[in-house]
Order: sequence, then structure tokens, then C-alpha cells
Amino acid sequence: MTIDQQDYLNEIKANITSEDRIKADIIMSHIFECDIELQRAILEVLSDTNSAFTISYILQMLETARQLKIDESEIIFKLQNMLIEAPDNISQLYFYPDLWNKIDIIDLVSELQHVPSVPFLIELLNGDINLEKTEKIIVALGRIGSPETVNTISEYLYQENRILQFLAINALQDIGTSEAVYALAQRLGSDNQLDERIIDVFAKLQDEISLEQLNNLLKRTDPHIKNYVKTRIINIGQKTIPLLLNNIHDFDNAEFVIHSLNILSKIGDESSVNAIRQLLYNQPENANIRFAAYEALGMLPLAKGVYILSNGLMDADDMVRNAAAKAIERNNNSLLRSGIRNLIKNKDQNAQRITAAFINAEADSVFTHLIEDDIFRELAQNYLNEHAHPDIKKHFCAIVKSSGKTPIADLDSPKEEVKRLHIAVVDDSLMLLKIYKNNLYDIGYETSLFEFPEQALENIIKNKPDLVITDLNMPVLTGAELTAKLREKYSREELPVILATTQNDQSETEKAFAAGINDVIYKPFTKEQLAEKINLFLAVTPAL
Repeated sequence: MTIDQQDYLNEIKANITSEDRIKADIIMSHIFECDIELQRAILEVLSDTNSAFTISYILQMLETARQLKIDESEIIFKLQNMLIEAPDNISQLYFYPDLWNKIDIIDLVSELQHVPSVPFLIELLNGDINLEKTEKIIVALGRIGSPETVNTISEYLYQENRILQFLAINALQDIGTSEAVYALAQRLGSDNQLDERIIDVFAKLQDEISLEQLNNLLKRTDPHIKNYVKTRIINIGQKTIPLLLNNIHDFDNAEFVIHSLNILSKIGDESSVNAIRQLLYNQPENANIRFAAYEALGMLPLAKGVYILSNGLMDADDMVRNAAAKAIERNNNSLLRSGIRNLIKNKDQNAQRITAAFINAEADSVFTHLIEDDIFRELAQNYLNEHAHPDIKKHFCAIVKSSGKTPIADLDSPKEEVKRLHIAVVDDSLMLLKIYKNNLYDIGYETSLFEFPEQALENIIKNKPDLVITDLNMPVLTGAELTAKLREKYSREELPVILATTQNDQSETEKAFAAGINDVIYKPFTKEQLAEKINLFLAVTPAL
């Protein structure tokens, strides 16, 4: 049979115009008899009109491509362009599953973010498909971003397959609705690796609900997750301040308040100052809260109201006094110094404690201004000669000399030292490390101080101390994790470990004991309480 090329093409065009499927079927049934040029021309005519009618015939051409003379790549190219131009025609492809390996329908609807294809993808997902297709569909649903897919995707958060869990997290992040955020929040709590991924999603979204979820996670007892959340909130910065300021009134959850104050101090925005100052006016009973509040004020810009800092010098707790002293050092002015002079004028026990606080906090500027005052000079000399660590003593001796002030008598005269037992202290607070250094020296021990637990681990493994004191909540390695790694080399008998924490949570304490600690000491504690706890494990009992 000889086919007139032009008549054939004209008939096809007429059938396309009228969408006469009966006649078109008859005409297209002869396509296999056409030469390559006519087949190519037929493809061109069909693709000129982008409709469901024409696409159905192009799909038939692709389905029978092996019987045609033109290469199937030409058909695929035309078909893809048509579907991209008219995505609603993708539904035609649903009925040709044998073609999905030639035109990846999942990738196509994903790329086009074709919402009408969502029911089709969900139907595929619920069918008998392999892992690779499951992964692709989850990714596609996330890219499409339809809220109706949240429940379907959420089911994969609970699969045992880690890749599917991560893909589901990413997909819910892409959707980003409140329902998606709540679905992620419900998955928190049983798997730290997944928790970190979900926390990262909240930190990226930064919508109101995500920020609330991050804030709520500060109440988690798991120190690793808590530190992870703190880092993300600090990086977000100012947007989190209203939530954090609301947190600091929750005195029933001291740990929550303390961590919120820590974060506010790291963000460093002056809008936090008034609320923290008001917190101190309310005189919270928990010394750890007061310490965190003064520490925060010491790191924030105080434009006014600095006199509140002097109240901390009269606190019953030495940690709080030291934090207040450091805050005064950073905001040193004549008004504050006048207040200090008034507080120490009686040379009583309070005056001694206040002087010690400025020395232990290494408040160089305050010290330099006050050292010519007879009362402060006498108090400082007594403390430096009787209680201060040699490093502190040398430090202030150098300040006095360099400033041209009259040298303090006997300051350069070292005491005859006996060999001391050695304690390693690990805490991410530099302020607390200074307190440990002076208190432990005063009760008879030498110290190595570590702000970063990973550095402490390396050092302790190489140079075993007589005892370790470690904080619980630290970045990178928690106190419990540090202890577990130390136990790989040292037994409890070989190296006692005391965990210092504000967190009075039984489950975390049990985890710490399981990791290998010997005992717990709860902050705040006095120098005497610290000595008593240490003496449980070291044979020598230094005199206080």
C-alpha cells in the first residue's frame, strides 16, 4: 500500500482538530508502514498541538517504538517537552506503567511540583514497590509540598530504615506547614540522631511553631540534645529572645531558666537586660539561677541600672558573688566602686568575701582602682597571701607592679609547698573553672582545668590525675559521655569521677552512674561540701 504523505498528514491534522478518535485510530494504525521521514513528520504534527488527545497517540508511539523506524529518544524528547508545557496531561502517563522506565514519572511530577499527581504517588507508595522507588516518591512528595501528604510521609519517620526516616524528615521540612512541624515534634525523644535532624529542621524553618518546639526542647533532660538545641537557638539569635525572656520566670524549672539565661548571654542583645534585672529584683531562691543571671548581665551591654550588680556581692553563695564581681568588672565605673568601698568598710566577713570575689573573678580593673584604698589593700593582701592560688597571686602582683602602685607586702614571698594531689576539672564555664581552681587549691589540691571536654579526655588519658570533677551539660561530650570514655582505660578505683550538675533529674543521674561516675555533687555547693565529697575517694584529707 502506497501512502500519500501529505494526505496522511492532513488527515491526522483534521482528526486532531475534531478529536475524532475513531478516525485517528484508523490512520495511526498504518504508522508502521510509513518511512522514517513520515513517522518523524507524524510526531511533529502530533506535538504541534499539546493536548491529552495528541499525547495519547505519542504515548502509543513510544509504547510501540521498537516497531517504528525513528529512534525512541526523539519521541521521549517531544513527549517530555509537551508534559512540561502542559503538566495536567501527565495523568495520561499514569496508564502506561511500562513506559515509566523511559520517562520517569516520579521525577517528572517532582520537578514540576505537580499537585494533582499527589494521589497517584500515594497510591504507588502504598503498592508493591521497591526501596528505590519508595525513596524517590518521598522526595517527590516533599518537593510538591502538599499538606495532604503529611500523614503519609510521617509514617516513614517510624520505619526501621534510616534512609527513609531521613528522607521523611527532609520532606516534612519542605512542606513546612504547622502540621508537618507537629508531626516532626511527635517523633522526638527516642533517637538522638533523628532528634538532631529534626532540630535542624526547626532551626531552618524558624517559623513561630518551630521556634516554640526548639524552646520546649530546652526542658529535655538529655544533656546532649539540650546542648544541641542551645547551639541552634544561639545561632538563630534575636528571633528567639521573646520566648527566652518568658522562660526565665519559670522558677519551678530551674534548669530551664538557667539554660535560657545562658543563651540570652550568648546572643548578647541589650533587649534582654531589663527582664534579667527584674529577675534579680525578685530574688529567686535558687543560687544557680542567680549565678546565671549575674553571669548573663556580665556579658550583656548595660546602658543603665548597673547598681543591681552590687547586690550580688552580698549573696550568700560564693559562685554568685564571683559572677557579680565579674559583671562589675565589665561595667566598672566610679559609682560601682563607691558602692564597693561602702560594702567593705567594716572589714567584716562580708568584706572578706567581696574582696575574694573580685580576686577570684580576676577583676583587674576594679582591683587596680581599689588597691590604694587602705581597707581593700589590707583585705586583698590577706586573701592573696592566705588563700589564693599561686597563679592568681602572681597575676595581681604583676598588676600592682606594672601600675606603679605600692607593692603589697609579702606578696612575692612564696609559701613552702608540699606535693599536692592532682584533680582535673572539666566545665564549659570559665567562671566556674576559676572558682574550682581557687577553692581546690585552698583546700589542698592542685588542678588542671579544661573548658573543652574533648581536650580533657586527651589529657587525662595521657596524664592520669588523682580525681576528675566534670560538669554534666557540655557541648561535644557530656560529663556522662566523657566518663564513659575514661572508663575504657581507668576503673572507678583507679580514677574516681565526681559529676557536678544543677540537674536534679533521677534518670540522668542513673545514666551517669551507668557511664561510670563515682558520685554526684549538686550545684550550688560550698568549698566545705566540695572537700567533703572529694575526701570520700582520696586517701589524704587536706585541712581547710
